[in-house]
Amino acid sequence: MQMNLSKIIEGGKDYYVPSPIIDSTVPRKSDDVFFNPHQKINRDLSVLVLRTYAKIENKNDIAICEPFGGVGVRTCRYAVEVPSSTIYYNDVNPKAFRIAMHNFSLLPKLERNKVSTYNKEFTDFLNSLYLDQPIMDFVDIDPYGTPIPFVHRSLKFVTLQGLLAFTATDLASLSGLYPRAMYAKYGIGIFEDRIGNVHELAARSLITGIQRIGLNQNQSLIPVFTFYYRHFIRTFMIRVRGVDRVLDQTGFLCRCQKCSTIFQTPLTPKEILCSFCESNQILKVGPLYLGKLHKDTYLSSLKDEPHIKAINDTKSILKIINLINEENKLNIPWSYDLPTVAKIVSKPIPPMDFIIEKLSEIGYKCYNTHYSGVSLKTDAKFSDLCSIIRKAND
Repeated sequence: MQMNLSKIIEGGKDYYVPSPIIDSTVPRKSDDVFFNPHQKINRDLSVLVLRTYAKIENKNDIAICEPFGGVGVRTCRYAVEVPSSTIYYNDVNPKAFRIAMHNFSLLPKLERNKVSTYNKEFTDFLNSLYLDQPIMDFVDIDPYGTPIPFVHRSLKFVTLQGLLAFTATDLASLSGLYPRAMYAKYGIGIFEDRIGNVHELAARSLITGIQRIGLNQNQSLIPVFTFYYRHFIRTFMIRVRGVDRVLDQTGFLCRCQKCSTIFQTPLTPKEILCSFCESNQILKVGPLYLGKLHKDTYLSSLKDEPHIKAINDTKSILKIINLINEENKLNIPWSYDLPTVAKIVSKPIPPMDFIIEKLSEIGYKCYNTHYSGVSLKTDAKFSDLCSIIRKAND
């Protein structure tokens, strides 16, 4: 090959990517060839979730569609590490395509024969597939920025009970830093306050925007595993018929201006009053998906997946899965951001273990989250959380 390439190792195999690999920076859309070393954890978890999906759905030959395949590292890993049958790889960038072809050529013949390759724009690629009318078990949408423009067409290619994955890197829009962009992309029409942990709010905004497109097609997209890492959010969703499973879990996230209590309300409440002090001075975000972001069966299977041992970063992967498993024990659609709480009470944050211990002593459930080392998911009253922080500083 004419390009300068660097060798990396993922999943115990060698792959080639553009040189140089700069770990301290995030690739830009303007880069000649797009490869992100920070997304290794994305690729690791994608392999594990797909293996879990195959186990739960009893599938030994998953058909995979990857419209934004880049330099082909993830495609190769799907071919080698997942019980896949056919993988439709595509990338519009001719340089990325050439590197991908080089990576594919190094695969064992059995895995290499699984991969069908395309060098087309997204719509042209899907139109090419449509002529053959293939139905996929898994569609992986991992573009730069928001995946929203690609959701509608993707739904046409995944089977019922099929799996879709969406990655978003536009965290500023998802977290409400740009409310107009948040509405335009994700349909979050009311954003009066940034409530709870910003990254959980962003994850729910992403899921809501994707689900909104599914509802237009009489489909519910149910999240089975969702995670945040550094600069992106990744969600895996199952497609089912009908709209009730989403609408029943959609509503508004609220914060009382008087006592700062966070609570949720249904999609069409007659009147919103604080669940603690009954004040009507309420700030809202929504409509927003308020259901669980992870399915229990997926979490338990992920935890026990033997392939974790084959991944270089086993410790980091298990840490994320274990934290998500803990936070999923409470079906509460927000996490308390402790620096924000400490600012309200004008006190420093005590150690997390101290807060969890004291809340547990008075009968509350509380867990760390994977979103941040200083966020907490708990059913505690906000007043009791504040009281513990105050007492810790007396």
